[in-house]
Amino acid sequence: MSEGKKAGSHAESASRARTGPDGPTTKRDPGRLQQDIERTREHLGRTVGQLAAKADVKAVARDRATELSERVKGKTERVRTQTAARAQGVRSQLAGKTTAARHRAQSVSDGRMARVREQVVAVGTTARETTPDQVRDVVAKGVAGARQRRVPLAVAVGVLVLALLLIRRRQGRR
Repeated sequence: MSEGKKAGSHAESASRARTGPDGPTTKRDPGRLQQDIERTREHLGRTVGQLAAKADVKAVARDRATELSERVKGKTERVRTQTAARAQGVRSQLAGKTTAARHRAQSVSDGRMARVREQVVAVGTTARETTPDQVRDVVAKGVAGARQRRVPLAVAVGVLVLALLLIRRRQGRR
């Protein structure tokens, strides 16, 4: 029912109020009339307020925008919470898979390292067996001498490297 019809029906009920059980009353109590007037004023005030609220487009739009903003904030918070939970699950899965992959790589690496060691030992044993005793003695003396004179040997190697670099540089300019 529209506001205009409500106001009309109220006016009709007010006119019916003036009629008693025996028909229209000509004399009324002034206190009762005052109460009817106040009731009518209050009702009209509410009706005008409701009409004004509906006519205030800015306020309606602001209320709607606030409501939508609150809904979006709520949904955003839910999505943020769900995303954080999923990210934590992915991190846990990734950590488990990374640990498993690391263990597999380590075991493969250990196996390969063992094979390389075996091959080095085999080659070293073969080289030792085929090297004459005199050469082994000379190499052993050279290693012992190098261990005793590490600093002078390191300086000599450094000077040799520097000399080689200078020679290569001069050859490159020509």
